[in-house]
Amino acid sequence: MSWFGRMLGKRDDSDLGYTSEERKIFASSFRIGWTVVAFGIAGLAAMALWADGARTAAEVRFTAFFGADLLVAAASASAGALLGFVFGIPRTLDPAGRAAVATATSQGGAGAASNAIMAANTNLERISDWLTTLLIGATLVQIKDLAAWIGGLGKGLLQGGATANDAIIPVIVIYFFALAFLGVYLITRLYLTSAFVQTLGMLAGAPVGSDPKVLTDTLDAALASGKFEDLRSALVAYDASALLEADRANPQLNARLARVAAQSIAAGTPTGRIGNPVAELKAFVIRATADPISKASLKADLDAQKITTRNVVLDRELGALLT
Repeated sequence: MSWFGRMLGKRDDSDLGYTSEERKIFASSFRIGWTVVAFGIAGLAAMALWADGARTAAEVRFTAFFGADLLVAAASASAGALLGFVFGIPRTLDPAGRAAVATATSQGGAGAASNAIMAANTNLERISDWLTTLLIGATLVQIKDLAAWIGGLGKGLLQGGATANDAIIPVIVIYFFALAFLGVYLITRLYLTSAFVQTLGMLAGAPVGSDPKVLTDTLDAALASGKFEDLRSALVAYDASALLEADRANPQLNARLARVAAQSIAAGTPTGRIGNPVAELKAFVIRATADPISKASLKADLDAQKITTRNVVLDRELGALLT
């Protein structure tokens, strides 16, 4: 499909890096999407079987029966998808709720404030509470009428022909409306909320998460140059990044950070950063050991003295951590 995307003017995004949270959203959306498609195909197959069986009694072509039912299904799915999208759109906090923004800004910066501004749309929850109360009351009052309607639907299904098709229409409407509503609602909640939060963060001038690939490229460039200024700049970039904890625990990223930190310690020049550089280096190494390949690579480079802090005791401690 790459050629189709290029024909439509889509830019190549293969070099973009995604955070672990974004990858989770993609995976969840993929499962939801294919689940909806599977149930949709099952519904269409059931409609086709029904139309094929009902056409004989009605002396109507299969395409007429199935085409009419298909239009009803498409209309129901469209209405369900529209409502699912509307109810899935996140909302901003009302003025009374924005008092939390000041606290979020003081504790987590502007990025946290942008998260505090956005909230899940609770309209569906309110409607759910209202409908639950209404349905319970209406069911108790109209239970006889509901029983008669359900009985009439069953009789219509058994009559065959056009009457049977009229009886199956409510089933088609409910099935495809509910399927489209749930699918679009869930995907909208997953994607649109995340997109709005990131947009607010960019408009506020604060990073809402950082691109791990950009940081990786910065670390690789510093390692390639070997200059102390580049090494220090790479570590400062790591300090300034707003990586999620899952990305900070990435073994490959920590292996690069360990190499950069070791070279900066070997230079013997203070970096001006906050914290204990030796403890930080050990933390990078420990996190890198979660991946056997990264661990073996660091161990081999340390044994070959391609990685060294120029401190024999510290190098031995690193070797022990990698054993």
